[in-house]
Amino acid sequence: MDERLEKALEFANYRITLSNQKRNVRTRMQVLQTVHHNNGTFIADAETIGFVAALLNFGKTSAILIDTKDNPIEIDNLEAFRDILFEAYAEASFEYKTQMEKIQRARNIKKLMDW
Repeated sequence: MDERLEKALEFANYRITLSNQKRNVRTRMQVLQTVHHNNGTFIADAETIGFVAALLNFGKTSAILIDTKDNPIEIDNLEAFRDILFEAYAEASFEYKTQMEKIQRARNIKKLMDW
C-alpha cells in the first residue's frame, strides 16, 4: 500500500478512536453526575445545584423538586441534598478533567487505548 495512504488511514483511525474516547468520557461523567435521592433521579449539574442553592437563599428547608423522569420528589433537607449534589458534581468534574488530560496527551491509537 502507498505510504501516504497508510498514513492517512492511520490518522483517520486515530481521529475516530479519539472521538470515541471523548464520547466515552462524557458518558462516564453523566453517569457520575446522576444522584438517586428519595426514590428520585437527579443530575448534579450547575442548574440543579444553583436552583437548590436559590431555594436555600430564600430560606426554604424543604421543597418538592421534579426529577429527571418528571416525578415530583419531596426533599426534606435541602441543605443535605445540595451537599450530595455538589459532591457528585465535584467528583464527576475531577474524573472528567483527569481522563480528558490523558486523552489529550495520547498521540497515537495505542496510547489512546491504554488510558
